[in-house]
Parts: sequence; C-alpha cells; structure tokens
Amino acid sequence: MHEASIALSLIAVATETMLEHGGGRVSALTVRIGQWSAVVPEALQAAFPAAAEGTPLEGACLSIVFVPGVGDCPTHGPVELELRRGLRCPVCDLPTPTLLQGDELELDELELD
Repeated sequence: MHEASIALSLIAVATETMLEHGGGRVSALTVRIGQWSAVVPEALQAAFPAAAEGTPLEGACLSIVFVPGVGDCPTHGPVELELRRGLRCPVCDLPTPTLLQGDELELDELELD
C-alpha cells in the first residue's frame, strides 16, 4: 500500500503551499488521480486521515477527481482507453503509443483557513 506514502507527500506539498500563502490550516484539498497512475483512490482516502494527524491538514476534507485514460490512436486520434484492454484503441484495437492523459497524480486545489 504505497498510498500511505503518497498521502504523506501530499501533506508535505500542501503544508508548504499553505505556508507560502500565509494560511494557518488547510480545510480541504482536491487531488486529481489518473486511471493509469496505479494509485487506488479508496486506499488514499483511507490512509489520509491517519497521515494528516498532527499536521495543519488534520480534519481536512480530501476530494479525489478521477481522470480517465486517453490515448492517441494513429487512426482515430484521442480515444478514451479501457484499462482491461491496455494501451489499445477501443475502436480499431491498434496500439496507442502516446498516453495523453490518465497518469496524473497531482494536488489540484487547497482551501485555506
């Protein structure tokens, strides 16, 4: 379960950002997680409260935005990928060598008190 270490990293980034903006506490944060990022959103939600204990994020609401995988098919252009099919076009089954989105793991928003 690497989500616990991801939660700790998010808390470190959020705390640094909070300090840069003069906030005293983070009340909410939003994280974007791509379908191909190998992060389990439910595990991150479960790990977050314990990781935030004793930090300026203790009690903060964690929202997760799911980002679907989109590949660049040589024939059909951008197509939404299905995880079970891998990096293949759902229309023609050709490989989609370029992942346009879906591998994100990023802090998107913070609400500061």
